Amino acid sequence: MTRAALSVFMYGLYLVLSVAVSFLMFPHFALELFGLSAGDELWVRFTGLFAGVIGGFYIAAVMSRFNPMLGWSVLARYASATFMAAMVATGTAGLGLLIFAALDALTASITWVAIRTDAEEKAAA
Repeated sequence: MTRAALSVFMYGLYLVLSVAVSFLMFPHFALELFGLSAGDELWVRFTGLFAGVIGGFYIAAVMSRFNPMLGWSVLARYASATFMAAMVATGTAGLGLLIFAALDALTASITWVAIRTDAEEKAAA
């Protein structure tokens, strides 16, 4: 498994095992941990389901060696981080959302560097 594939695989596991499970099983606890409000419990659980599905797609892409997905995931995570930061900047969401934004931006950067490193090593071989 390449470095880029491993980074996307680990991000997929994070989505499935951390975000999805906590939002589906313990929605109020997960939200309170980050200083977010629940409102209607349905949207929180739906978000958990959605995170699990996306995480599953990332894992499936890595396992099936669908390499274009690796680069696409970088763009998607940067877009997600930008959106979350904008929600905080406009006062629509609390500061706790910046933790998720930072994780998305950090993991996207790790994957981007890994893609470049893998490509350089392949070109040198």
